[in-house]
Amino acid sequence: MATLSAVAVASSADQAPVARYRESVRSCLDNLLAHGTDRYGPVQTPMLMSVIDVRTNQAPQEPLLLDGWIRSEERPGRRNPGGCDLWEDQPLLHALYGYGALSGDARYAQAADAYTRSFFERARKPNGLLAWGSHLFYNAYTDQLDDDRHGNPHEILIHLAEWDAMWEVDPETVRQEIEGVWKWHVVNKETGQHNRHDDAAPGCDFAFSGGSFAHAFAFLYSKTGDRTWLDHSKLVANWHWSHRNPETNLAPDAPSTGDRYDATHCFTTVAGPHAAALLRCFEITKDPFFRDVAVAYVKAWLKYAWDEQAGLFHAALKLDGTPVPNQAKGAGYDAWMPTGYADTWPTTMYGYEFPLAAAQACLYAYELTGDSELLDGAKKWARHIRASLPPTIGRRWRKELYAAMPEAEQRGGAYADGYGRAISFFTHLHQATHDPADLATAQQLADEALDKLSENGWLKGHAGKPYYEATDGVGTLLGALLEVAD
Repeated sequence: MATLSAVAVASSADQAPVARYRESVRSCLDNLLAHGTDRYGPVQTPMLMSVIDVRTNQAPQEPLLLDGWIRSEERPGRRNPGGCDLWEDQPLLHALYGYGALSGDARYAQAADAYTRSFFERARKPNGLLAWGSHLFYNAYTDQLDDDRHGNPHEILIHLAEWDAMWEVDPETVRQEIEGVWKWHVVNKETGQHNRHDDAAPGCDFAFSGGSFAHAFAFLYSKTGDRTWLDHSKLVANWHWSHRNPETNLAPDAPSTGDRYDATHCFTTVAGPHAAALLRCFEITKDPFFRDVAVAYVKAWLKYAWDEQAGLFHAALKLDGTPVPNQAKGAGYDAWMPTGYADTWPTTMYGYEFPLAAAQACLYAYELTGDSELLDGAKKWARHIRASLPPTIGRRWRKELYAAMPEAEQRGGAYADGYGRAISFFTHLHQATHDPADLATAQQLADEALDKLSENGWLKGHAGKPYYEATDGVGTLLGALLEVAD
């Protein structure tokens, strides 16, 4: 009887964090459904607001600046103030559909569908592309398109879009969006050269936007069976691959930027968001080209960026594999150049630092291939992340951010996106290794995230601010909490 009682107590303890994680997801999603929709301006819609004050349940038209100038890289309009951005809410859609399936409650999927449908109807640029991404959003107060005061370019990057779910809502709009990406973003239809912006002219061909384009084209191929879209996807993916150093397989982040450092250096943008997008292309097309290129990028990063003695990955590599040593921030655009070891908890939304995404992509590649070298690489990423605990503001912009938002220093912790990616990584690592320490780390991170970010039934973007913020990655955290609770 004593043994059975001990087992029962242990089982109850195991269930306690699971219940807390699911309840926290449910509470935040319920708050979004009750208070987070567009209740502003002449026209009210089921779209979900990007910034919500957790103290009042209101979405301010002009939220406090706080960290906005630093985190958004001097473009606070990227927070979508007073508005909605379906692209930045792709992780939230994933969480809504996921929790709906888990709970059996149709309200969550219905809310995601309604948001998508309304955004498709109301947020389109004159050229037909959706008014979403890192520059554009729908202003709920004015019922007009708005932007980050950097013009009004269409730009999609980083997130693995919920194309399937959006296709179920409105396949024609999804088709038009993806056709528009080919028309406006791919500036050379023979080489696959692309531009993050939709001006049909050469520009910044960033790895994380190129991956999003390739994923979109691969998706359309999977739905239509038209091999033209598979060819488009491979062409765009090959743009970076064709610019790699063939001896190292390290590719520059943006080959078209001339003398700028991103044309001559490789960052975690390539081994992270770009590689993850190519792996998703492989999953939906079964074409080995995508898998092989993604795995080559990931293995190249593991080989050249890892410092065994330090137990850390470097942040930037020359294409010959030479790491870039730590140095002071440069002037102008050079200020964004990563140096030294990878900054595990990046402060900025975009930039060139995505170490947690690179860790996830390494494990994703292992899950698709079973390659033990990749699992070994994921364990190295685990060492790197554990060496960077507890989560905090990234070191590169910490001083500036603490000056702008002192409460962040007082309360500590990282952004919701960082917590979410790290929780998901260790959850998946535990599934691969069955090592209790990996699950314990995932739960440790989940517990800290909830302790830091929970307020009035919401999850905030950072402990130092009073806002739920989409661009701080709350949707990513919600999805990760569902994974660790599974």
